[in-house]
Amino acid sequence: MAAQSPKKRLRYEATCPVCLGYFAEPVTLDCGHNFCQSCITRSWEEPGKDATCPQCRKGVVRDFKPNRSLASVVEISKQLGLPAARGAEISEGECVRHQEPLKLFCKEDEISICVVCGLSREHRNHGVVPVEEAAQEYKDEMCSCLDGLRKKRENILECKVGKEKEGQDLLKHMEQEREKMVAEFRGLCQFLEQQEKRLLGQMKELQKEVERERDEHLAELSTNLSSLDSLIQEMGEKIQQPASGLLQV
Repeated sequence: MAAQSPKKRLRYEATCPVCLGYFAEPVTLDCGHNFCQSCITRSWEEPGKDATCPQCRKGVVRDFKPNRSLASVVEISKQLGLPAARGAEISEGECVRHQEPLKLFCKEDEISICVVCGLSREHRNHGVVPVEEAAQEYKDEMCSCLDGLRKKRENILECKVGKEKEGQDLLKHMEQEREKMVAEFRGLCQFLEQQEKRLLGQMKELQKEVERERDEHLAELSTNLSSLDSLIQEMGEKIQQPASGLLQV
C-alpha cells in the first residue's frame, strides 16, 4: 500500500468525520477523536441516550476540549486550497486514509469505503455491501421510482386528455344549445310579427266597421231630428192659428 502524500494526509486531518467538511471550531473527546463543536453537540442532543463517540462508538464524558492545533491545520488547508478529504475521496475513487479502492458501501453512514475501512471498528457492525450491489440496489429503487413517475405521468396525461375532450364536448353542446335558442327566438319573433300584422289588420277592419255604423246611425239620427224639427215647426204654427182655422183639416 503506497504511503499517503503530505497533501492528502493534511486534507484528511482537516476533515470532520461527521459533516465531511472542514472542522469548524474543532474539539477533542476523551477518546482522542476530533469533531466540529456543532457536530458533536448535535449528536448528543437525543434525550436519554448515552454520549458516545461517532467515530469509535465508545462511551465518553459529555465534555470536550478545544483543539487549537487542529484549528491551525484547518486554516493551513484552506489557505492551500485543499478540499475536505472525504468530499475528495469519493471523486477520486480511493480511500484517503488507506489509499485503497472504494469497493464497499456503508449503508448506515451512506458513504463508499475501502475493504480496510469495512473491517475497522468504525464500520464493523454496519451494513456493508459491495459498491456494485449498492449501486444496483440504488438503480433498482430509481427504476421503481421512475416506473411510478411514468405511470403517474400517464395517469395525469390521460386525465388531461379526458378533461380536454370533456371541455370540448361541453363547448360543442353549449354552441348547439345557443344555435337552437337563437333559432327558437327567431321563429318566435317571426310568429309574433305575423300575429301583430294579423291583429292590426283585424283591428283596422273593426275600426272601419265601427266608423261606418257610427256614420249610418248619425245619419239616421240627423234625419229623425230634421223630421222632428219640421213637425215641431208645423205644430207650432198651427197652434198660433185661430180656433176656426185650428179645427180645419
